[in-house]
Amino acid sequence: MAREADLVIGIGTTYDDFTSASKTAFQNPNVRFININEMDVLKQNGLLLLGDARTILEELTSALSDWQTGAEYRACAHRFNEEWDQEVERIYNPEHGPLPSQGEVIGIVNSASRPQDIVPCAAGSLPGDLHKLWRTRDEFGYHLEYGNSCMGYEIAGGLGAKMAAPEREVYVMVGDGSYLVMSQEIVTAVQEGIKVNIILINNHGFASIGGLSELLGSQGFGTRYLARNEASGQLDGARLPVDLAANARSLGAHVIEATSISDLRLAFEEAKK
Repeated sequence: MAREADLVIGIGTTYDDFTSASKTAFQNPNVRFININEMDVLKQNGLLLLGDARTILEELTSALSDWQTGAEYRACAHRFNEEWDQEVERIYNPEHGPLPSQGEVIGIVNSASRPQDIVPCAAGSLPGDLHKLWRTRDEFGYHLEYGNSCMGYEIAGGLGAKMAAPEREVYVMVGDGSYLVMSQEIVTAVQEGIKVNIILINNHGFASIGGLSELLGSQGFGTRYLARNEASGQLDGARLPVDLAANARSLGAHVIEATSISDLRLAFEEAKK
């Protein structure tokens, strides 16, 4: 018997390889698409709904008010949700050492923040990990720039989020590579007296881009902060003396350095004060 088609509703998306994992994200070969956009709706041989996204979604909500999925499908979704929640809990608490894992850091930020607080992010491996691991508890609490992996967006975006919702705490999560692209908005935040909490995760390089390059059979091309080796001519020498904490201080930020989960928990308590 042919498997029933899964239905995907895409709002303003291009379904490109980056967002759809080269189409492997759609496991059902009979998947069908409804494309909602103000332009460019000719994608994946889907049903075309051309117009304002909010208006279309309101009309669809009204038209489908009495519809619901089958009990078997709901039970399957519930089971997957429970299994993934257990996996998230495992990644939050691996007791990795000597330095904490990125998953542990996300877990601390998620647990220490309030449901109404906001986490902005944009580039590197963090968006993928946050997408899988962040437990969203408020419709405005999760603010990620997925479209073009916009390096440097994080701090400026966090500043804008805090200006838009001053009653909420903002916890910007950013890797060291993306931080180096545009950290200068710290100056604006200090100048205007706008509090933004920045969690800077430092792995000494552009590890996400480097890993992607190597996965595709290329080299990292200077994606780690290493000196050039005089003998080999390669960037595989000593680690560069980059001090991002000192850089943030020089821009006027109050900096708390953390090298362990206990340090990070204490840092959160201090930041809340």
